[in-house]
Amino acid sequence: MMTLEQLPPKGVKREQAILELGKEEANGELLLQLVNTEKGKCKTAAQKALAQLEYAPAAPLWAKLVKGKWMGSHIMSNACSDCVSEQIAPVILKTLSQLLSEADTKPLEDKQVEQLNFCFYLMLGKASPKMLEVYRFLAENTERIAQLKHAPFYDGDNCISWRLSEGLGLSNARPKEMEKIPAVVLTASLIRNPDERLQALADELNERYGGSWLIPVFMKAIITQTKEQMYETYSPLLDTPKRGYLFTALGMLDYRCYPDDWTFERSGPDGMIALIFWGDYRYGAYDMGFVFERYVDLDERWLFDLAKDPEGRKPTVTWQTYNRGGVLYESYDEMFISLLPRKVENPELKRVLRDYFRIRGQKKKVAKSVTVYQDAAERFGD
Repeated sequence: MMTLEQLPPKGVKREQAILELGKEEANGELLLQLVNTEKGKCKTAAQKALAQLEYAPAAPLWAKLVKGKWMGSHIMSNACSDCVSEQIAPVILKTLSQLLSEADTKPLEDKQVEQLNFCFYLMLGKASPKMLEVYRFLAENTERIAQLKHAPFYDGDNCISWRLSEGLGLSNARPKEMEKIPAVVLTASLIRNPDERLQALADELNERYGGSWLIPVFMKAIITQTKEQMYETYSPLLDTPKRGYLFTALGMLDYRCYPDDWTFERSGPDGMIALIFWGDYRYGAYDMGFVFERYVDLDERWLFDLAKDPEGRKPTVTWQTYNRGGVLYESYDEMFISLLPRKVENPELKRVLRDYFRIRGQKKKVAKSVTVYQDAAERFGD
């Protein structure tokens, strides 16, 4: 346990040292003291670090922040503690209820959409009893969420796009896609924190409502089951109408790999990650976005299955994590490419992928500047 005197005197080093205090429960008292004495970025760092802890004396702070600017999401979005969750859940529930009631009669204005998103940001990874009730409320009101509309955000806005967070958005916000929002938030929560209570909630909501609630159930399996068990259980659904829900979860995965000649610092080893870009950025107002990655494993048989029928019509795959640098918005092939390592060792899989992307490149008419099919075919060429 660090003492106040051991902290660096000022600047970035002090800020970083304060953030590190959030890794030890024993630092709760010191962090609360720093919240009351620090200023600027160091005060914010102390609040963020304290939010990671189960420190009951801090409960009034969370109850205050959630009623203030941005609902405190810049401080509490990336925290999973029950101490935070139990204090803010009632306010989130009340806010969501009010917003949905207002949306029943007219499109939401910009600030209302922003407030709605703050609520979603704050739910991430939190699994306390009161927060589980917020999820149940959203599940009960899925039809209302599916019908959400927003007023024009700018001149010429056709109001058909919807942005949930920094990396999740829709270019064509149809009701059947909008209704996935609560399930997508729970899926992101499981990536952030696969708490057993969130896992049980995913099963409960899928059993009660079905539909899009298969998405978090599938993500739970990706995170917690062996890759063989997960494949045997869920791959049969690829031949059913439920396959679209599997693709939504797979769209939140990414195989991170670096070129052999990469000269910059690697952010981690090569491998499959469940990936979320959460929070948001508004120019001149706030920057509360962050990235969370969790290493997972995927059975190679999925890749063979996904490469079947290159001539066939592929479904749109919405709610993908787009900041991976994709170029085919809401594309099945974009989702598929994100799952592929840079080098494939299995010669049969390499052949299948080469043929798949060669055929897709001939079938799909895209701008000459979009070389994704050509690149993929060459990537798995001889």
